[in-house]
Amino acid sequence: MTAIGRTAALHVAFWQYDPWYRRAWFVWPQLTAVVLASWLLVGLPQTAPVSVGNWAKPADCTNASTPGCAATRRAVFVWDDEVSRPMVANQITVIVDRSTFRKSALDDQQKLGAALGAYYRFNWVKTIDILKTATSSDPNVQFLSALALLIPNSTDQTRSAEALLREAAAGGHRQAGSVLGRILFTGASGVPKDETAGRKLIDDAVAAGEPYATRLAAAGYVSGEFGSTYDTVKAVDLLRKAADAGELVAMAQLAFCINTGRGGLARDDTKTLDYLRRAADAGFEAAQFTLARWLRDRYFDRESTDLSESIKWFERSYRQGHSVFALAELANVIRYARDAPWFDTKRSFELFQECAPYRNAYCHYWLARAYHDGAGTTRDYTQAYAHYTVAKELRWQDSGNNLQRLEDFLQPDVKTSAAELAKNILAGLKPVPRPLRIETAETEIASPSPWPEANPRPTSP
Repeated sequence: MTAIGRTAALHVAFWQYDPWYRRAWFVWPQLTAVVLASWLLVGLPQTAPVSVGNWAKPADCTNASTPGCAATRRAVFVWDDEVSRPMVANQITVIVDRSTFRKSALDDQQKLGAALGAYYRFNWVKTIDILKTATSSDPNVQFLSALALLIPNSTDQTRSAEALLREAAAGGHRQAGSVLGRILFTGASGVPKDETAGRKLIDDAVAAGEPYATRLAAAGYVSGEFGSTYDTVKAVDLLRKAADAGELVAMAQLAFCINTGRGGLARDDTKTLDYLRRAADAGFEAAQFTLARWLRDRYFDRESTDLSESIKWFERSYRQGHSVFALAELANVIRYARDAPWFDTKRSFELFQECAPYRNAYCHYWLARAYHDGAGTTRDYTQAYAHYTVAKELRWQDSGNNLQRLEDFLQPDVKTSAAELAKNILAGLKPVPRPLRIETAETEIASPSPWPEANPRPTSP
């Protein structure tokens, strides 16, 4: 007891008169706890798989060392909702089976081709007008007319589309039953919702091997709409069947599954790129744009030294898909490429001028930067100020700082002139057109391209 008493007395004395002693009582237990926790964590097995979750919730790969995640995640794919958040209702891109046109009369085949091109260009009125002189009892004519009526999304047109789809399906048109199943299942635009009938039409079409219905069913299983339960494994199996049958959107969706580990799939960039390239090459503009951006990011993150494929897909998305977004990003890529022949400020400036007529903030901001820096053109602060102002009005946040830099030294008369120029530019801007989601031979001849002829471009050093 004497030893215990002496120890207690020493503890009290040191506690009162030695601040380092008091601190040690707080610090050392904490350090000991940290060391112990670290030892325990290191000793744990590191083979636990990444949680798959449902389609709309990717596996957590914020930590690049997590098993199942890639070694680097600096470059990531960007997907649109039809690909990354599929539901039965948002699977609106229909890849029309053109092989069925051969069953139509020769004169009708030509009209069907022209109408399909107009449909893919979102000119639904023209689609219907072309088919007015075709055989009204032809299932192909009925089906394509119904598709054109569905997109404007009015109740009367949707009811008319439903009637046409029923006739076409009764006449043996496989895709008509799939599309009818979708609008009945979702109750689109005033059509009475009938999930049972819609589901049966989709399931019957899946059993018959119809690719669009197979994609619809995958969306139903992954969104929980089919049976109120998530089944990503079944969804992935259906997507693989649809993709292998040539369904372009399904190819991109399967690429998304592989990239994010859905349905128990191992993450694999090689397989992701394979399916994306197949979709892009077959004419799915969304796959082209996604692929181009991913390859661009890898180049600028110095994970790749080759920019040629990224430029190839940007150019195709812009030229054949008529994407203003791809045009502006292509111009930016060429401006900031590290190496020749891709680095070309003059060509970059020419491309920015092509997108300048549209209400695209990204384009106007970087066009302003080209004028501001003298990149590919003579330095022009009036033009720079005007396009920064336009980009700011279009809600591009970075414009404000650059405008302020010009405000600090430009003469009042120059700023007044530039502000007036900005006002005139804004007044004349055109809406950004929707990119052509599907590129086919029919799409190409439906109407002329909005872009000037391309100059031959080198693709590699």
